[in-house]
This record gives sequence, structure tokens and C-alpha cells, in this order.
Amino acid sequence: VINDIEFEGWSNAIYGSSINEKRLNTLKISKFLNFTTTDIHLLNTVAPKLVPLVPTAVDAIYNKLFSFDVTKSVFAKNKVNFQGATADPPDSLNLTAERIAALKESLDKYLKKVLTQAEWDDGFLGYLSHLGKVHANKADSKNIDVSYVHMNATLGLSEHILIDALLNHDLGLDDKTKSDAVLALNKFFWIQNDLFTMHYVPH
Repeated sequence: VINDIEFEGWSNAIYGSSINEKRLNTLKISKFLNFTTTDIHLLNTVAPKLVPLVPTAVDAIYNKLFSFDVTKSVFAKNKVNFQGATADPPDSLNLTAERIAALKESLDKYLKKVLTQAEWDDGFLGYLSHLGKVHANKADSKNIDVSYVHMNATLGLSEHILIDALLNHDLGLDDKTKSDAVLALNKFFWIQNDLFTMHYVPH
């Protein structure tokens, strides 16, 4: 998907018209991993099978995040875009809280979008980059500041759970499609992680 012509469009979408050369080089990981339209097609191909499992995957992700005090406490400190009251101590938060339900809905939409997005145009690539900007407290809202270690863990966990669902559920996919889709997911999450890192790590 990133040839020499398209690469400039990706760069402008993610970094804006003023492009720092070092940051430009970070995006080349997609070329290095050979993430192509074939990978996007594979994500779209398995989407009808995986999308119905996304709500269960999101529940598993949040159950894991809430099983550790250090990650659970993050939700008590950041309101994200939820306009309701901020919970007091971490122990007062639970998986049925209105605010957590809103966050789970956001993660649900994100994972489904990644699987079903057919055109990885400037708007979509800007969206993937903006997620890192928001969580690093560099967006206009300035209402969330999550340490990179937590975002790295969440992305890794999300990848693991989706790949586990792909490999260990009877989805009616042949082995070749499964194997190729696992590689496509792995490439994507490394690229997404890179788009987070650039907003956290000074260049």
C-alpha cells in the first residue's frame, strides 16, 4: 500500500505539511515489513469472521487491564471524551461503569474499523496517528495522558487476543488464509505502535 507515490500522501496525513525527516523515517517500517494492499485485503477477508468476536475480545482486554492495579488506576485518572463524573479511587471502578462502557465501545469501533477499512486513505491514516496524539496528551482536548507503557501493553494484548481468536476458533477459514491474516495483523499492530511511539518519544 505504500509505494513511492502513496508514501508522500501517508506522510502528509500523519505528520502534516511540515514533515520532520526523522519522523518520516519512522513510517518506513511499513515498507520494511512489506505491508501492502494484499494485507489490507486479508484483514477485510477475515473481518466477517472476526468482527462478531470483537465485543468478546474487548471484554477480555478490559478484564485483563482491570486485573492489574497499575493499569486499572489509569482509568481513574483520565476521563478521555466521557463527560460524566470521574470515579474516585481505582477500586470504585468496575466493568459496568458508564465511563468504562463508553471506553469499551470506542475500542470496539476501533478494532472493527481496522478489520473492515478498505481504503487506507489520508483520513484513515491520520486517524491512526491521531490516536497516539490523543493518548500522549498532545491533542487539543488535553484531557488524557496515558503512559506509553500502558498503550504498548494494550496494543500487544489486543493483537494477541485477535490472533488467538483467528487461530483457535472454527471460523471456516483455510490454513493459508489464517496464516496470512496473522501476518497481516502482526504488521498492522507494529505500524500502529510506531504511530503511537512517534508522539511519545522525542525525535
